[in-house]
Amino acid sequence: MLLGKGVMINWTNVAPEHRAAYEAWQCGEHMPGRVAIPGFLRGRRYFGQRAERQFLTLYEVEDLSVLIGTDYMAKANAPSALTRQTTPYVRDSVRGLSRVRASFGQGMGGAALTLRLDPQAGREAELEQFLVNQALPACAQRYDILGAHFIVADQQASDMKPVERQGRPTQYPNWVVVLEGFTQASVGNAGDALVSSEQLAAHGAAVAITRESFDLMFTHLAPRAFGGSS
Repeated sequence: MLLGKGVMINWTNVAPEHRAAYEAWQCGEHMPGRVAIPGFLRGRRYFGQRAERQFLTLYEVEDLSVLIGTDYMAKANAPSALTRQTTPYVRDSVRGLSRVRASFGQGMGGAALTLRLDPQAGREAELEQFLVNQALPACAQRYDILGAHFIVADQQASDMKPVERQGRPTQYPNWVVVLEGFTQASVGNAGDALVSSEQLAAHGAAVAITRESFDLMFTHLAPRAFGGSS
């Protein structure tokens, strides 16, 4: 299960020669700073060796308002010197400030499969019903799947550009499905069986679906996620 009702999700690339600096910044400064913001609950970073965009980052928050609120914007509008130095290394970003529409499962898996997709015009309700009432609950019932989630990006919120993000070209996802499981094989098999491109298209998804798998690298959990103080 996702911890909150909002998610910031981000797929990016970093050139190999800058990867060590990027990872030191994200693990040592950026993610701890983000989960310290009121309303942030957990941050996660994944790596996909074969993914088109190899770095996947998730921030789970209480709800979407946290991602456009004063505490987050104050942080994003006052980037540190290290952030200013490191963020130019990031490229090919696809980033969505999103609402959680459904979340099933018992925990957090070591691998994730993400699907970026769009509904066909006029078939949004049909596709959502398939995901929420059929496909994702069935995924979550598999022993090697720990989570199955459906989130929808808010385009207006995603398009906000605080100082930290200015000058960084970014694309925006629309609908996103995330499966979490034991291994990339686990999430891949579940995806093929229950949310294949053919099944999604039959229930109202547009043909172009981006499907990528990742391994979990690290997690930062806010004490408030379990009722503690930050």
